[in-house]
Amino acid sequence: MASKALRVLIVEDSEDDARLLLNELRHSGYAPEFERVENGAAMKAALAEKQWDIIISDHTLPDFSGLAALAVLKESGLDLPFLLVSGMIGEEKAVKAMKAGAHDYIMKDNYARLAPAIERALRETTVRREKRQAVDKLRRAHAELEIRVRERTAELAHANETLQAEIIERKVLEKELLRANDTLEQCVAERTEQLEIQ
Repeated sequence: MASKALRVLIVEDSEDDARLLLNELRHSGYAPEFERVENGAAMKAALAEKQWDIIISDHTLPDFSGLAALAVLKESGLDLPFLLVSGMIGEEKAVKAMKAGAHDYIMKDNYARLAPAIERALRETTVRREKRQAVDKLRRAHAELEIRVRERTAELAHANETLQAEIIERKVLEKELLRANDTLEQCVAERTEQLEIQ
């Protein structure tokens, strides 16, 4: 079975922990293309330079943190799954991280949960993107429909104005025709009268 490509940005200060994480990914059937960063500046640069499928961040780093990394991701405007890993994280901190937008958190001594968490996070992100694309497509279709309705309304208004003008012109012509008819009848009556006199 072929390994699944996975572009993963690892926010981790420990090379050994990053290596363990990558080994677990390979063991789970992934072929990770990765970069390891340790601070906000390096993470911003990595997000700007490359496309990533997922971010996996340690909870605590010497000059950075998982929550700070999550804030950097949000600031970038990218919609990427974000997993938090920790050697020791209390339930309160884990809940706080999930409320802040982390998709899941994994204990470093329980990497068995890593692959299912990645699959779920990638699936959720795909569904979110497809939904957003569908909404955008619907919004564009609605905007195009509004333009067509405005154009058609303008065409109908112009056609109505033209028709009204024609009706007015016809009424004027009818009046002129009636006057001409009256004049003709009067001329005929006068001529008939003259002929009768003669």
